[in-house]
Amino acid sequence: MVSAIILAAGSSTRMDGVNKQLEKIADTPVFVMSALKFERSEKVGEIIITAPEEDVSRYEKFAQNFGVEKLSAVVAGGETRFRSVMNALEKVSPKADFIAIHDGARPLIGTEDIERVFADAEKYNAAIAATPVTDTIKVVGSNGFVEETVPRAKLYAAQTPQVFRKKLFLACVEKLGKTAENVTDDSSILEQCGEYVRITEISGSNLKITRPDDLVAAAAIHMNKRTVKMI
Repeated sequence: MVSAIILAAGSSTRMDGVNKQLEKIADTPVFVMSALKFERSEKVGEIIITAPEEDVSRYEKFAQNFGVEKLSAVVAGGETRFRSVMNALEKVSPKADFIAIHDGARPLIGTEDIERVFADAEKYNAAIAATPVTDTIKVVGSNGFVEETVPRAKLYAAQTPQVFRKKLFLACVEKLGKTAENVTDDSSILEQCGEYVRITEISGSNLKITRPDDLVAAAAIHMNKRTVKMI
């Protein structure tokens, strides 16, 4: 069984004071749309959502009202991403073999892509959604001048969901101790522990909403997907 953790407790610092998780795409709050993608997977047995401490009950009502039937808990997020993950892990069922960590601000992920990440995680113990880097990447010095152009053939942009065998993830957290507190990408915990992480190249749009313009783009992509399915 997979326990899906939806991280929705961020501060939305680049959203001009707007809580991006509660903004709506096609009348559905962003974090709820993310959760519903996992709701549709037969492999997901429960969904745990992190929320700002003052909004836990509000998020819970939204999730229930919009049909997140596999919701098992809404918990207060921590000061860091790692702390939010650990708070959610306290509520994970003992029956869960895998945990799937997903940004609530990535509502466009397709359930089909989620299933592909699950399949790779089952085979390799750890797998993350990712896309090839298409831009040319420059390494720039403190003086503002280019020091190096990085070959992009092996470069991927890490996204979510990131799926791990639960026992392996917890063992790595214990092994790293306080070092784990500083990670901004969950798979880095396993990498620093010497474990292999499989890249699952996803096929659809997985835009992360970080700025107001991203909401407009996400709504347009969502509408386009619906239009294509009706043709």
